[in-house]
Amino acid sequence: MKLTEKKKLILINIVCLVALTVILWPLLLLAKYDYPTADDWSFGKYMYRAMQAGEGLSGVFHAISETLSQNVWEARFSILILSALQPAAFGEHFYRITPYLMIGSVIVSQLLLIRECIGGQEKENRLLVLPIGIPMAIFQILYCTNPEESFYWYNGSVNYTFVYSLSLILLVLYLEIGICKISKAKRAVFTILACLLAVLVGGNNFSTSVSTMCLLLCLQILFLIYRRDAFRRTWIVTLLEIVSVLVCITSPLTSNRLNANFGGETMNSPLMAIWLSLERTFMNIISWTNLKVLLMLLVVFPFLWKAVSNMNYAFRFPGLFTALSFGVYSSQATATIYVDGTMGGGRQGAILWYFYVLWMVANVLYWCGWIAKRDAIAAKAEKADQLVGKYLLHYSTAAGVLLAAAVLFGNVQSTTSYRAYRMWKNGWAQAYGAGWEDRLKVLKDDSVKNPVFTPLNYVELIMYTDLQPEDGYVWVNSACAEYYGKESVTVVEGE
Repeated sequence: MKLTEKKKLILINIVCLVALTVILWPLLLLAKYDYPTADDWSFGKYMYRAMQAGEGLSGVFHAISETLSQNVWEARFSILILSALQPAAFGEHFYRITPYLMIGSVIVSQLLLIRECIGGQEKENRLLVLPIGIPMAIFQILYCTNPEESFYWYNGSVNYTFVYSLSLILLVLYLEIGICKISKAKRAVFTILACLLAVLVGGNNFSTSVSTMCLLLCLQILFLIYRRDAFRRTWIVTLLEIVSVLVCITSPLTSNRLNANFGGETMNSPLMAIWLSLERTFMNIISWTNLKVLLMLLVVFPFLWKAVSNMNYAFRFPGLFTALSFGVYSSQATATIYVDGTMGGGRQGAILWYFYVLWMVANVLYWCGWIAKRDAIAAKAEKADQLVGKYLLHYSTAAGVLLAAAVLFGNVQSTTSYRAYRMWKNGWAQAYGAGWEDRLKVLKDDSVKNPVFTPLNYVELIMYTDLQPEDGYVWVNSACAEYYGKESVTVVEGE
């Protein structure tokens, strides 16, 4: 039976979903063995106490308010709000939603953005969203630079991975408000949501807040030049993003933290930090662009080509698009390079990785669009589309097999899915979970004021850190003690 192009695309969509399920299965299998730690305790203690007292919804808002008012360290107010909502505060086993929430947010936000950019143009592009978005997401998840802090540790992941996702949803709403034909009621609702997200994103980690601010400023300038109506609809969102970033930068708490951690001195001047962020981001792109990445781009290429062929957009100045998008991407590293001369920690490295994959696909899409809209090419576009449609299954099968082979035979042991499966298969995750269940019985026993534990014996964990053996003051143990109302929590090496 001869398949129509639509049926071929439906089949490819199904295959993409199956592939994503295979990749996610071992990662989500570990969710039940995930437990809070470190900043989850220090930022979540007021919420935990409110929930233990049965205060309900009013207690949630009171706990967030108390977390903000008692803060003497963190200038980025959105971090405090999201951290106060630590899932284990509502019950220790609620913490297992963390990897679902973080991984799901990356996938869903990017699919929404792709749908907005290509599916919003023509309805026939809707079937192209998954074949473009899922290979991207699979790559971002498989090769996440730090899954411990990016998927399983709530405090780290909610303020990096999750806020990265919120920034993409903010962009979707921004584009809907600015350039899409929607009802006044829908535009009003989207504007309110976009304003709330602008405050949340702008008040969070500087990597995402600054890059989002730069992106919105670029779009605002373009709207001012080409679309005054879009400018009038969106300026308030950009303003709130900028104000939120500036509130965090100028807060006395930022100076306090700089003085405490770095003696009040920054590693670089602002101009040098901007230059170094451009240089080091470029080097990151060079080092990350390997055979597997190129094969991923090869897999999504025909779907990108089909998408731009259907889009009513000129794709002008592709070189300028690449330069501006590179500048926005590079701005993610500027803050940490300015302060301490580094590209940031593990969770920041993860969002740099997510953005890199997204940046690569966005640029291939834009350059495909520019080529497809050239007069010499446009005349032959219909024939090219027919060829793509005719050989789409053959091409996708061959490219998919090549990519799968590159993943399987290219140090598959380092991928997050393989590591997670090995933890589960060898029983390491189960032992870790059982150890924490035993600890929780003691921590929730009011008669025990100074519990003493031994380190959990595990070989490798994708989950975050454990309590630490005592060697003087250990703040992680102290945070745990304060969270559960203990005088102390001690960890000693077993015999």
